[in-house]
Amino acid sequence: MKKILFTIALALFTGSVMAQTPEEKAAAKAAKAALKEATKQANKKLSDGMACATEVQTLYQAIQMEQQKGESSNDKLIAENEAKIQTVSLEGIELLTEALSTEYIKDSKKFQAYKALDDMATMILNSELVKASKKEPYDRASLASSIFAITDACHGQLTYGKEDDQMQNVILQAVKLKFPKTHAYYAYLCQFCIEAKDMDGAEKALDAYVNFPVKYPEVADNELIKNPEYPASQFAFNIFFTAYNEKNYELMNKYYDLALQFDNKDSHNFVLRAKPQMYKDQGKTEEWIAAMKEMIALSPDNEVGEIGMQQLMSHYNKIGNEAIDAYTKELVEKYPNNRVANYCRGFAFYAKNDFNNAITFFQKSVDIDPNYADGVYNCAYCYYQNALEKARAISGKKMKSPAAIKAAEEEVKSLFAKAAPYFERYRELETKDPSKWAAPLKVIYNNTGEKEKAAEMDAYLN
Repeated sequence: MKKILFTIALALFTGSVMAQTPEEKAAAKAAKAALKEATKQANKKLSDGMACATEVQTLYQAIQMEQQKGESSNDKLIAENEAKIQTVSLEGIELLTEALSTEYIKDSKKFQAYKALDDMATMILNSELVKASKKEPYDRASLASSIFAITDACHGQLTYGKEDDQMQNVILQAVKLKFPKTHAYYAYLCQFCIEAKDMDGAEKALDAYVNFPVKYPEVADNELIKNPEYPASQFAFNIFFTAYNEKNYELMNKYYDLALQFDNKDSHNFVLRAKPQMYKDQGKTEEWIAAMKEMIALSPDNEVGEIGMQQLMSHYNKIGNEAIDAYTKELVEKYPNNRVANYCRGFAFYAKNDFNNAITFFQKSVDIDPNYADGVYNCAYCYYQNALEKARAISGKKMKSPAAIKAAEEEVKSLFAKAAPYFERYRELETKDPSKWAAPLKVIYNNTGEKEKAAEMDAYLN
């Protein structure tokens, strides 16, 4: 009895699961019809695309037969057929690409379809590359579609081809050699797009170039892929440079890291400078500061990093003594043996008229680089300002003792004497610009009793 009841219950349960409402039945019927129609449309495109491939082969053979006639060949007919090949191939590429991108094509049909796609796309590629090499007008969109189609076709043939089929195996061996070479086509395409300022096309081509070994791992270990003739970073820089001129900040951000890898000093420095400038142009101060600090960290000991240090110093100096003091203190802690870091720290003290502490850091910048003109000048100027302030202080005092007056004068003379070699060194470094050294040297020489040298400075001043 229990067994009978269980069987009835199971039957009722199964029936309830399988039962469909009228709406559900209608939806299922519609889905089935849609699937049938989609399959029909995909296979129609496949059929039409294969027909295009056949027509292209017929036209190509007709051209060859006509060319074999030599001088009696019909050039007009050849040109007409070449134009037809271009039109029919592009149509066929579009049809086959659309059909093969669906799930409605049987695997048994795919190898021949990908082979046909390869043949038509290769014809377009060769035609457009010949035009480009001759500096003739070419169709960049057709070139792009052919390159992407060839890559898909090579991958498809290797996926669906059968090596135990003698005819397919011959084709597959050729495809294995061809497939890695298609990687370089994206480099050419990227450069063509950059030259035409087609940033969308350049971006798409470079992304395909960079992601090629990831998308197609079967050829990732090929030497042509592992060690390409053209580094991706070079194209990334070219895109970055164009994007900078067009103020395309999104594209600059996308390719910043890759462009930075380009092994060219001037290009590397440009990329470093461009990122903070990008934020400055947008009025994003906090992002600008962060980018400047990143720029300095990546290149503290070359011109770019040093300029960054000085620009940030100028920024914090406008805010106030506390801000510039904190920034320059952090700077010398990070880069204690950097000439500009020490110069900036000296400037923070100089801004507060603390010449003695300023000299300490200016002197260190000169110790690091004896030819550092800014450090030499500021050492000179600090000693010079100390001497002038001491002279003013003495003139404001009533000194009755000749000995006291003499002692004070000797102190001033000593400070001027300390400034002299720095100004003279600065003169050696900046010979063509006497505006910064002639006047102070004249004052120094007058105070140290070197009248002939003072007169020489007059000549520069006049």
